[in-house]
Amino acid sequence: MESSFAHFANPRRLSPEAEERAASSVANLSGWERAVGEIRSWPEYGEQPLHSLAKTARRLGLGELFFKDESQRFGRQLGSFKALGAPYAVSVLLADAVENETGRRPTSAQLRTGEFREITGRITVCVATDGNQGRGLAFAAKTFGCRCVVYIHGHVSAARKDAMEAYGAIVIRVDGEYEASVNRAKEDARMNGWSFVSSTSWDDYRASLPRNVMSGYMVMVEEAIAQVPSLDGITHVFMAAGVGSIPAAVFLGIAQRLKASLPRFVVVEPSEADCCYQSAKAGGPTPSAGTLRTIMAGLACREVSPAAWTLLDWLVSDFVTIPDDWAEDGMRALADGGGDVPIVCGESAAGSTGILIKCLTDDALKRALGLDASSRVLLFGCEGATDPGIYTRIVGSTPEAVFDRQGGR
Repeated sequence: MESSFAHFANPRRLSPEAEERAASSVANLSGWERAVGEIRSWPEYGEQPLHSLAKTARRLGLGELFFKDESQRFGRQLGSFKALGAPYAVSVLLADAVENETGRRPTSAQLRTGEFREITGRITVCVATDGNQGRGLAFAAKTFGCRCVVYIHGHVSAARKDAMEAYGAIVIRVDGEYEASVNRAKEDARMNGWSFVSSTSWDDYRASLPRNVMSGYMVMVEEAIAQVPSLDGITHVFMAAGVGSIPAAVFLGIAQRLKASLPRFVVVEPSEADCCYQSAKAGGPTPSAGTLRTIMAGLACREVSPAAWTLLDWLVSDFVTIPDDWAEDGMRALADGGGDVPIVCGESAAGSTGILIKCLTDDALKRALGLDASSRVLLFGCEGATDPGIYTRIVGSTPEAVFDRQGGR
């Protein structure tokens, strides 16, 4: 039986009170240009595409539909925007350590050579993850020369664990859900003098590590802003949420560029991991009471990031929770293409497409979101097939086959 969905229209959106609560986070996150410029200088960097899905838009009764594709960010093995944030934060952390010890600040290129491995090799970074963040952190540690410990919870797939270990990370599985792995990672970091690298912030992004992670994510946002035709004509931006950090970064970047006449910003969550939705209803950070059992593994979070919440409460117009089968429908539709470019999109990123598909048969949902033939919609596909086995079982085709069909267009 299909699970239920829920929609909440945010009455506090763009209110002076919400803007004031978000002001500290906004101020601390400003100035991400340095991070964007640094990441663009890396040898792995290549601008990722924004697809115009014109035929899909017509079928869905929309004016235009754009899809920001992160499925090959830094290669298909990483295949997620999470490869932007943690690596940038680690590169800054290690450069700081070298400068403190030698008086000279190395470039990221120098860190890659191993010239300062005697210093950086003594540093350990850690994180709790459902997969993508840990993989990005493991890649960062291998690339820039430090140690990495990743904590996963009981529901993280074996393939995602193996992918992190392939980059040299020590992976520790913790009994319990995501928050249990977060608590273990933070406590071990405290006891051992490690650096906990996460986008979750409890101090409005004053601490450098979560701020730098968020700044790295802005590469994806800046690319999308530059690629989308007539940004000021976009009416809706959909973004999946775990602890809320990613939609906070995306929506803030767009809001800072437009200043006024903002599109509707829509947060999408699993029905069983709905901390942003529950926080919106309650008017403040509120844990999800769901089971956290969802195929959207990267979104299976119990609690919202307190700092991200201030941005979401100020900017988000709509909070929507969806059942897993909507995400599965979105994955299959994107892989098929329907005359548009076929897209590899993982479980945690496909829910927004699933909502648009559902609106074909649910007029109430479509009206609630203000979608019609004049709508110009922007979606962010923040991950590719981060577990190829799960992807293949859901879609009925391997990710490699879908990528091959892209080349045949």
